[in-house]
This record gives sequence, structure tokens and C-alpha cells, in this order.
Amino acid sequence: MENYGFRYIHVGYSHHLAPHRNQLERRQDGVLMRLQVKGTCRVDLDGNPHHIHPGDLIISKPDGTYQLFIGEESGMDGQTLVDSTDYYVVCGGGWVDHWLASQTLPDDAHIEVNEDLLSLWRRLIYEKRNVHENNEEITACCAKLLCLTLERSIANALSAGGRKEHYIASRLKRYIEKHATEPLTLDELAARNSVSASTASHVFKEAFGLPPMRYAVEVRLAIASDRVRYSDMRLEDAAEASGFRSYPYFCRAFRAKYGKSPSEYRMQYRQDIQEL
Repeated sequence: MENYGFRYIHVGYSHHLAPHRNQLERRQDGVLMRLQVKGTCRVDLDGNPHHIHPGDLIISKPDGTYQLFIGEESGMDGQTLVDSTDYYVVCGGGWVDHWLASQTLPDDAHIEVNEDLLSLWRRLIYEKRNVHENNEEITACCAKLLCLTLERSIANALSAGGRKEHYIASRLKRYIEKHATEPLTLDELAARNSVSASTASHVFKEAFGLPPMRYAVEVRLAIASDRVRYSDMRLEDAAEASGFRSYPYFCRAFRAKYGKSPSEYRMQYRQDIQEL
């Protein structure tokens, strides 16, 4: 019987300081995904070699063959230099089968390695090791979130076409989403991401169709709309907690976005709830 869409989940982290080679393995069920985060190696998928560097994600699908070679590079002194680190997950089940069938995943992709992604992987590892609690549902949710996040990372990488500008824009976007409720200026945003203000503005607008600080306002409005609807906070406090330092500006931006003032928006929501 499957548990929340998974027959099995095998996940981990590997750090190799010595040469390593696994036996040729045919993937009979599920999918294997391996992300290189440090060093280099070689992976053969269905007999085709892939030379792997940090940021390379390998995907071995059901019925394919997979073989890993670590430590083939040689230094100038003839000694083998090995320092390879990766995260991996192997999972199968009904949810995985449906997910694989719903799209076309490449055999390999170069994606951005960031703390958000690695923290998901580490959380799944922790939940798998936490054997003294009934956490199968949490584990399944973590595995689904990791798979879907990898899917998004692949899509972003493919749409960017390897362009550095899109990588910068994506990094700026994540920073805005994390810090939208804090005081934030274009100069600070650019400095925190090691680019000039003009570069930040240009690459962000090219990638997402609006200036970065306008996107920050959009994120703040989305946060504020939830607080207006679902909390009893004073509207002035909801605005400030969402990153707006001027309440009149918040009201103007809110009405322009949602067609109602914050007070009208809250009243309409509560009336709709009462009518249900």
C-alpha cells in the first residue's frame, strides 16, 4: 500500500574524499535525482556520459541505467584529487508516476543551487531519519515539495537559456520576496546582490516585465490583503506589518490593485463569509 502517494523515498547527502564507482544500476521503478553541489564527477545514463559540475542535476528515469564515477580527474602530481558533494533522492509511487507522466524532464539540467533548495533537501533527510514519530504524511509532503521545486528550477534554467542576466533577475526576485516587509531600496537590493542599481533594474524588468521595486509593492500588497481579510489587525498596523511606511500610499496602492479601499475590502470579505 502506498503512503500518501509514495511506495518508497530514499534520500541523502554524499561527500566523497576518495574515488568511488557504483555498480551499473537499472532504474526499475521511480526516479533518481542527484544534484552536484561541489567538485566534479561523471554519470553515465543509458550508456551516455555526462560530465558533472556544481549545479548539474541528473535525472535517471524508470527503466534507464545509471552509473556514477567519482575521482577520475588527476592532478599535476599524478595523484587523484577527490572532493565531491551531492544531494540525492530516489522515490517511486503513484504520485511520482503521475508527476513524471505530466511533463518531459531532461536527463540533465544546470540549475541554481541556493539555500532554499538545499534546506528542502535537508528537511526531507531529517524527516526520513526521524523514525520515532508518525511523520509519513510530512515526509510525503516534503518529497512532493522538493520534486516540484526541482521542476520549477529546471523550467527557470531552460527559459533562461543559461543567460547570466536571468540568473541575476531570479536572485533579485527571491531576495525581494524574502525581505518585502522590511525597508528596502533599489540601491540596497542591488548591493545585497552584488550588482549596480541600473543593472538590477534592467535585468529584472527584462525578465519579469516590471521594475523590481514595483514588484516589491506587489508582494507587500499580497501580504497585506491576507492580513486585511483574515486578521483583526487595525488597518494601519496591517499596512505597516506588510512593509508600507505610509498609510495613505498603502490605501492608494491597495485601491488601485483590488478596486476597493482596505476597509471596503475587509467588509466585503466578511459579508461574503456570513452569506456562505
